[in-house]
Amino acid sequence: MRTVCSTPGGCARVLAALAVTLAACGDDAGTTATAGTPTTAPTTLPPLTAGTTDGTASTTDQGTGTATETGGPTTSTGNAPTTSTGDDTGAIKLDLGQPDFPSDPTADTDAAKGCTAVDLLFVIDNSASMGKHQEDLSAVFPDFVDAIIAALPPGTDLHVGMTTTSFYDGGCSESTVNCVSQSSEQEILQHYVAPPATTNENGGQGRLFEWQGQHYFALNTDEDPAALKAWFTAAATAAGETGCSFEMPAAAAGWAADPATAPTNAGFIRDAGAVLVVFVLTDEPDKSPEPVSQWVDKLAAAKQQCGGTNCILASGLVPGFCYDNPGDSTLKTFLESFSAPPFTGDIDGDPSDYAMVVGDALAGVIQEKCEEIEPPG
Repeated sequence: MRTVCSTPGGCARVLAALAVTLAACGDDAGTTATAGTPTTAPTTLPPLTAGTTDGTASTTDQGTGTATETGGPTTSTGNAPTTSTGDDTGAIKLDLGQPDFPSDPTADTDAAKGCTAVDLLFVIDNSASMGKHQEDLSAVFPDFVDAIIAALPPGTDLHVGMTTTSFYDGGCSESTVNCVSQSSEQEILQHYVAPPATTNENGGQGRLFEWQGQHYFALNTDEDPAALKAWFTAAATAAGETGCSFEMPAAAAGWAADPATAPTNAGFIRDAGAVLVVFVLTDEPDKSPEPVSQWVDKLAAAKQQCGGTNCILASGLVPGFCYDNPGDSTLKTFLESFSAPPFTGDIDGDPSDYAMVVGDALAGVIQEKCEEIEPPG
């Protein structure tokens, strides 16, 4: 807008009106919303986008789309401004077309937030007694996919893969009493074959389970998720019940991120700009070799550029009684070693309990973590 006055008294009135207008703009409350975290507007006037004349400020929230704030612009309803006819003698021209207001100091920071990828690693117990639990997980997985797609920013790249809790292909007779294995430490270690050695089990030793020619499924959240839903629901039950009863979910998760399993796992876990979610499905105590920190360290090493354990979330459906039992601290210690408290439920609960864990709530936790992470580069 260009304002022209031809007399000193007229200019004084224009400047006085302008001062009142600017003071009113300065008092106009304006709050910029970023995903999950309200922030108070700066005391300075909000920035104007180049070419914007209606006073509307727009901010982009990478977590939930675009939110537009239309704090009341000041609109002139009087006569149109007088146009100069060429006689500029004594005239003072005030060019208000592009005021030099200070920019929002948080604009660049907010724009830089938000993950670009999410990797979902399911560690599935494939020992005897797990068939029903695998079916229940498969039943709620499609709704979980819908929930996470709705929660994440458009264009987020998903990887979904699974490994099993088995590290031995052979006789695995084992029992527990009060959540404690009745086998000796030596017997447990005899049923632990670490990579790069192989037992040739599909999905064993932290290697990703191959199903329909794929070790993991890649999907952009803008794409139709039907194929992912079909792939995982079939793969989760195909894991079966033939695995070793010396279940080692923490070790399986750790080895899934180790270079020793790269022949099957390469490309699955992304580093910078990606959230890694480890989900454990098991109905028995974890017999992974101690210390637990070695499995956490393997995962953190795969996420160094992103921020180590700060970029990892843990969740699971686990044996409720044993999870909080001092005699079975391995799994709990492992799941509680990451950036937020684990989101868990009882594996022996009703199918509705599965939906509570693998559903909107977990998707929301992943969304919050995604919003904290800076994109790569």
